[in-house]
Amino acid sequence: MEARRGASRALAIAITAAVLLYATCRAVRAQVNESDVPETSVVPSEESPPPPSAPKHAWARAAAHPAPSLAEVEPAHAVVKLNNDTVVLAEPDKASKHIDQVHGGKFIDVTGATRYFLQVKLKSGQTGYIDPSTVELVKPTDKIFTLISDSAVREKPNKWSKKLSEVHKGHNVHVVGVALDYTKIRMKSGLEGFIPMSALE
Repeated sequence: MEARRGASRALAIAITAAVLLYATCRAVRAQVNESDVPETSVVPSEESPPPPSAPKHAWARAAAHPAPSLAEVEPAHAVVKLNNDTVVLAEPDKASKHIDQVHGGKFIDVTGATRYFLQVKLKSGQTGYIDPSTVELVKPTDKIFTLISDSAVREKPNKWSKKLSEVHKGHNVHVVGVALDYTKIRMKSGLEGFIPMSALE
């Protein structure tokens, strides 16, 4: 009987010790995990979707602030001359399917601009895309205009190109060319760039 009581007491002590050991291990592991976490964390850029492991709120933020699409088209209208033969692409992408070939010396109807391509309308009615360097995009002119609004001066005649400078409402600008819905201006410093026609009187 006494032996049985001793065994029960030993078993209870062993169980208590095991429980205490388990709890201690968990506390130590939690402390190690907390100290292993860096003070700062990498937040997914708004220009790239978060990884699958990211929490749902990160996906929601990325969806609310999508990256600019390379296929977004800024409407325009101009008939321009082709400098040389070039292929017409189905999409604004060099790897896209070739849907036609147009020839140097001919004119083509430009209906818009993407970040890196011109959108064109073919005689067949199809819409395609060509490299801007294949056409005479800027038509020379020589006029003075007054600005009716502030405007960024861009490196190329599209809203995605690099901002070179800024001009301000009420000032006069020297326009040296026209390209799509933009004018090419020459500043007093000699810098040349493009501003929207809508900024001029």
